[in-house]
Amino acid sequence: MFLKFLAPNHPAFLSHEETAMNRQTGLPAILIVDDDPDILTALYDLLEHDGFRVTGVSTCRDALARVKTTDFAAVLLDIGLPDGDGLAVLEIIRAIAPSLPVIILTAVTAQDCRARSLSSGAFSYLTKPYDRDELRAVLRQAVGVSRPPNPFNN
Repeated sequence: MFLKFLAPNHPAFLSHEETAMNRQTGLPAILIVDDDPDILTALYDLLEHDGFRVTGVSTCRDALARVKTTDFAAVLLDIGLPDGDGLAVLEIIRAIAPSLPVIILTAVTAQDCRARSLSSGAFSYLTKPYDRDELRAVLRQAVGVSRPPNPFNN
């Protein structure tokens, strides 16, 4: 089995300062919270290609720290994280930034989990394996853009 590991200098692991340096672009910033490096890399590459500024973290603690210090347009949040429950993170994010859209992206397909997420304020609930076009559409709706931003249009 081939495992892909992210190098520490991979863009998915940009520091807050590096993320802040990109604010001048005016592109929507997306936070990805997922402990699977393959998923994190795939989402990072997909969203960066679509013109979003992307930050990736793999723990609840890092997610909450980033939400407190960075102005994100949306969050993609996994439920099963190594240091806690993504649904607890959802509730804290809703308290910190009530208008920040949080999209649950998880392998958990149980209806009660979906219902709990949505009733806790999740913008949407998508399951893995995810459909790229559906994810893009939901994310664009969450950040209020009709199509992916084009960094070449001024």
